[in-house]
Parts: sequence; structure tokens; C-alpha cells
Amino acid sequence: MVVSMLRSQLIAAAWAGCAVFGLTSCASAPAGEGVAAPQLAVGDHWQYKVTDNLRRGIESQLDVEVIEVSGRAARIRFVRADARSRSEWIDEVDGEGGLHAGSLHSEPARPFNPPAQLLEFPLEQGKTWRQVINTLRQDTELSDQILIYGRVDTPGATTVPAGSFNAVYVYRVVQLDDEEFWRTRTLRRDAIWYAPEVKGPVRETRDASYILRDAPDPTIRTESILLELESFRPGRI
Repeated sequence: MVVSMLRSQLIAAAWAGCAVFGLTSCASAPAGEGVAAPQLAVGDHWQYKVTDNLRRGIESQLDVEVIEVSGRAARIRFVRADARSRSEWIDEVDGEGGLHAGSLHSEPARPFNPPAQLLEFPLEQGKTWRQVINTLRQDTELSDQILIYGRVDTPGATTVPAGSFNAVYVYRVVQLDDEEFWRTRTLRRDAIWYAPEVKGPVRETRDASYILRDAPDPTIRTESILLELESFRPGRI
């Protein structure tokens, strides 16, 4: 029952987004040309400050760099470090906002087929998208699904350590395929401020949780972070 409830929450969020923009089939509602997909180049380099609100505001650094480009596809290295720990992984992305391989939420990198559509370019005000990715769990060898919903809202200005930017606001919901017998799937809600001049987000918040079965206080939060751009250095095209 709780699993059905969580799935319903994601579907309700998606259709609520459609209702806001007066959509009857959750199709795109473009307004102008929108923001095109970035042309990534080897050496594109972003540095973010990450504030972890589940750890009393502890800060860490996220270093992101494009290390390989082939056509419109790219491999991007992520390094996150604080005073106590360091983690590193590589995402493989296409030229349309799709994640071919990488990590969605504190998990080892893995392939996605079709690519996980974390952003859907061009980013046009009022545009929405939904995606269902069929997966096969390695631990249980059972079929499962990842669900993604995204909505592009009104552009606006935002200020981060790197400066002030005119950004496109994107709201995204991701439901992972990590259900266990004792808990539901993880549900992650993201807010993204995307600035085309730096080829990526300048601010992003992520909040993730799951629901315990048969527990008096069932909601368990697993992530609540704020990413803010500190610097961007373009590579060579």
C-alpha cells in the first residue's frame, strides 16, 4: 500500500504540473526557442560549494570536469571532498541532457537504457517531460523501474558565489528502483537553476527520502543538499 502511495505521489506531482500550465496530456508547451543543449568541451570545469543540511550544514567541494568528448557525447568526472572523505565517479552524457551511465543517488555508476532524461533540451518555459526506464535489479534480479518527471518554469535571476546569473528554473522528480522489503523506493525532488552561459546549473537543491513500512515515524530523509557554483572555466572547443 505504501509503495502504491509513493508511486501515486510521483504521478500526482507530474499531473499537477500539467494542470498548472493547462495541459491535458502532459505534452510540451514551448514558448519560443528556449535554451539549447550546451556544447561541451574537454576542459570545461565547474567548482561547487555543497551544503549538507542533514549534517548540520557541513560544507564540501564538488569539482566537475569534462574529460572526453566524442561528437555530442561527453564523459564528465565528479570529485566530491570534505575534511573527512573523498569520492569520485564519472558520468557519460549525450548532447540532449540524457545520462547514459553514472550515478543517480549514492550508488555505484551504472548504465541506463534508454538514457535517464535528467534535462530535456531545449529548455522552454512550460515544457514538461515524463520518462519510465525499465531496469533489472542486480541484487534481486527482478524487473523494476525508474520514473522521471521534469518541468521548466519561469526564468529568473539568481546569485551564487560565482556571481549573478539569468537562469532557467527546472523542477524535477526522480523515483529510483531501490525498493526493499522493509521500505519503499527513494523519491528525490530537485530544483535546478540552469544558466546557459556556464553550460550547467549554477544552483541546485536535492531532497530525497523513502518510507519505512510499519513504522510509527515512517519518513526517512536520505539527502538534503544545496549546490552553489563557485567558479566556471570553459574548455577548448
